[in-house]
Amino acid sequence: MVYSIYVSGMRFSGKTALCLGMFGKFKEMGFKVGYFKPVGQGLKMVDGKLRDPDVILMKEVMNLSENLDELCPVVLGKRYLDQITTECGEASEKIHQSFERIKNDKDVLLIESAARPEFLTCCNLCMPKLAKEFNAKVLFSVKGDDDTAAEKAILYRDYINWKGGQMLGVVLNFVPYQQLERMRGIVSTVLNKCGVEVYGIVPDHHELTLPTVQDLVEVLEAEVLTGKDNLGNLVDNYLVGAMSPESAMSWLRRSVGRAFITGGDRADLILTALETKPSAIVLTGNIYPSIQVLTAAEVKGIPILLVPYDTYTTVTKLEHLDGRIVPSTTSTKKIQLTRRIVSEYIDWKRILDEYVTWKHDETRG
Repeated sequence: MVYSIYVSGMRFSGKTALCLGMFGKFKEMGFKVGYFKPVGQGLKMVDGKLRDPDVILMKEVMNLSENLDELCPVVLGKRYLDQITTECGEASEKIHQSFERIKNDKDVLLIESAARPEFLTCCNLCMPKLAKEFNAKVLFSVKGDDDTAAEKAILYRDYINWKGGQMLGVVLNFVPYQQLERMRGIVSTVLNKCGVEVYGIVPDHHELTLPTVQDLVEVLEAEVLTGKDNLGNLVDNYLVGAMSPESAMSWLRRSVGRAFITGGDRADLILTALETKPSAIVLTGNIYPSIQVLTAAEVKGIPILLVPYDTYTTVTKLEHLDGRIVPSTTSTKKIQLTRRIVSEYIDWKRILDEYVTWKHDETRG
C-alpha cells in the first residue's frame, strides 16, 4: 500500500508548486515518492500529442521513470465534453490502471488534481470521487488574499465529504504580506473552529509564479536580439503598444517590469518604452528594429525578442505561462524556492505524523 496525498485547489492556487516542494522534501528524507495527475489539460504538443505542462515539468525536474501517458493518462482540451462524454468508461479504466502501476514500490504518492476539483463530474471522475477510490487524503490549496478564503475552504471541504472523500487540511497560499497576520489569526481560527485543519500559510512569492524573459523566449521560440545577460528578469504582466508615443506615455509608465509588445517598425514607440525600464520588449511580425533601437536597448541591458507571430497570436501563446512554473533553464531557482516554502511554511512534520499513523494502522491491519 502507498500513502496518497491528493493535492487539489482551484485554478492557479499553487498545486504544482506544493507537489514540487513536498516531493523534494520527502525524497530528501529518504522516502520513495511518486507523482500522478489523473486528469490534465493539454496545453503543449509533445511527440504529436497534447500534454499537460505541469506533468512535463514534474517528469523533467524530478527525473520520474514513468512515461507521460502513465503520469497523466487522460489529457483534455478546453472543449472536452465532445470527447469525454462518450469515453467515460475508457477514461476511468486508464486512470485506475496507471494509478496501480505508479503506486508500486512507493512510500508516498502525490496526486495532483485537475484545474478545478469538480472537473469531470459528468463522468463521475471528479477529484473527491477519485480520492475516495485511491484512499487518498486531500490537501486543498486556497489563495489567501481575503476573508473569503475561509468560506471557499469550508465549501470545498463539504463538497469533498459529500462525494465520499477525506480532507487532510488546507494550505492558505499566495497570501499578500499585508494579509499574513489576518490569515494567521482570524482566518485560521475560524477554519479550526469549523473543523478544517490549516497545514500552512504561505506568503506570496512573485518570483515563484511570474515567468522570466527566458520563459518568454522558449514559449514564443523568439530570437534574442539584445540583453542576453538579463533573460532572468521577471515579467510582471504584458503591455501591448499600438499608439503614438505622446498618447502612450501614461501607459508606458506602467511598463516597468512588464514585457512591452509591439511591432519592430515602431522605433519611436520602442525608444520611448526603453526609458520606462520594461523587463523585455517583444517585437512581432518578424520585423527587425533599427540600429538605433538595438544600440539603445543594449546600453540599457533590456532584452529585445523577435517573434514571427502577429500581436494576437503572441499574447495568446503567453497566456499559457500565467501562474505556472515551466521547465526551462531558469526554473532551478523556482524549484529550490518550492522546497524552501514547504520547509518554512508547510507543517510537513504533521503530514509525516499522519503517514506514520497510517503506516501503523496498515501494519496492524
